[in-house]
Amino acid sequence: MNAMDRLIDYATRPVPLRTLILRKLLRRWPIGSYEARLRAGAVDRPHYGWCLYFAAREAKALGHKAMTVVEFGVAGGNGLVCLCAHKEALEKELGIEILVVGFDSGSGLPASNDPRDILYCWPEGSFVMDRAALEKRIGGRAQLVLGNVGQTVAAWQPSPHAPIGAVMFDLDYYSSTTSALPLLTKNNVLPRVWCYFDDICTGPEEAVTDLVGERAAIAEFNLSPDRMMLNDNISLVHSFKSTQPQSWHQQIYVYHRINHPDYNTRITGNRDQLQLSSV
Repeated sequence: MNAMDRLIDYATRPVPLRTLILRKLLRRWPIGSYEARLRAGAVDRPHYGWCLYFAAREAKALGHKAMTVVEFGVAGGNGLVCLCAHKEALEKELGIEILVVGFDSGSGLPASNDPRDILYCWPEGSFVMDRAALEKRIGGRAQLVLGNVGQTVAAWQPSPHAPIGAVMFDLDYYSSTTSALPLLTKNNVLPRVWCYFDDICTGPEEAVTDLVGERAAIAEFNLSPDRMMLNDNISLVHSFKSTQPQSWHQQIYVYHRINHPDYNTRITGNRDQLQLSSV
């Protein structure tokens, strides 16, 4: 995209140009609290930030001193590095430890013949990881779990003191997402786990519908007999609709473990009383 095309793109977005400029400046020179910059959209990957923010607040309100955030589909590693930055800001602001874990094959997208995997856009071998470069960049701030996602998810367990609170899904394939979703059924999770699905809505050329890709995987997960028995589900969050429109608003979901022993434990402040106006 050339400079003129980029200017047209920015000038015609739903978000005012002045807001986009201010966000860019605040990313370059961060001032104010992390929460204020997050609400302004002045952080990298705000969808990651919001998932971590709400999960961390939930974990802290329930008395946990730590929580875990997972990214599926690390690829080049930019998302994992971004999660580490959000982690550090939230640990400082909220006083809760956040463990970051990234799942990936390490060798790019696997071979597939399932048409629901949108193979016309995501060929085998795409998004190979440079493991050495990524490990050097994260410097121990995150754990990498490499291998076939179905096998690694089955074998891996979150730390006993750090329940899973947020999960970022970016596996592209229906089949890989289906293999990753059982992570949500682990015992050590928060009552509500914040989820971001990167490929819920993409470019028109990918022709994403409810029958292919991540959408198909979510629908299948929710309709399985186990979900009916455990009374849990993954649902779209509608809370962001009142804010300035962003494409990622329709990519934030929450996994509800309704029979979780802490599901009904109050996590908000005193918002249950309204005083009569004196006027």
